Amino acid sequence: MANTKLDVRVYPLDNSESTTKAFASVTVDDKIAIRGIRVIQGEKDLFMTMPQSKDAKKDEYHDIAFPVSGDLRKEIINAVLKEYDRVSNLLPVQRGYEKPEADTANNINVADIKLDIRVYPVKEPKGNIKAFASVTIDDTIAIRGVRIVDSAEKGLFVTMPQSKDKEDKYHDIAFPINGDLRKKMTKAILDKYSDTEKNNERKTTLAEGLKDGAAKANEHNSTSRDTAAKSTRLGVLD
Repeated sequence: MANTKLDVRVYPLDNSESTTKAFASVTVDDKIAIRGIRVIQGEKDLFMTMPQSKDAKKDEYHDIAFPVSGDLRKEIINAVLKEYDRVSNLLPVQRGYEKPEADTANNINVADIKLDIRVYPVKEPKGNIKAFASVTIDDTIAIRGVRIVDSAEKGLFVTMPQSKDKEDKYHDIAFPINGDLRKKMTKAILDKYSDTEKNNERKTTLAEGLKDGAAKANEHNSTSRDTAAKSTRLGVLD
């Protein structure tokens, strides 16, 4: 992944008693920013984890955003740990805390960006979340936990995976830093959701049609059997 451009920012937690020693943000190829990366002190060495969410049912953790290839993952790990080693030796006043997307030029050609989108409708939605989606950008970065939400004020809209801070404010964990790319991604996700819903409606209609047809066939067969039986009895009586 020699051609991949990485913009890495690391924010050490000074005097932290936990195993989490720093948080990091990475921008990949001027397209996608990933926040909530952790630098963790293991038993022997430091290691890095991508932002994660917990599956309460299985008690398992899953990456929310992650590089598709192992080589890019290694490249990001090395870059984050190298930057942590640099900034952790600086005084807090000497560190820069700019967001990774702050100085990034938005001059990418959005039309050339490939999106692979999967949509998973909520079967029995109890709230305003209608579906979840995953997006892979240019076969490079995958993002899970994208939500398709329906509200009375906005109608259908898309939210990127989010986390809540101590002040109860929500922040995107992984997101396109280019406005045009965000628009393209949003439209593609909603289009995919619409197509999925239409396919589900067609499947439901087809299933109901087949079920109705089977019921009518059974009714017809039952009537035919009754008629045949009656004809047989009349024949015997004759």
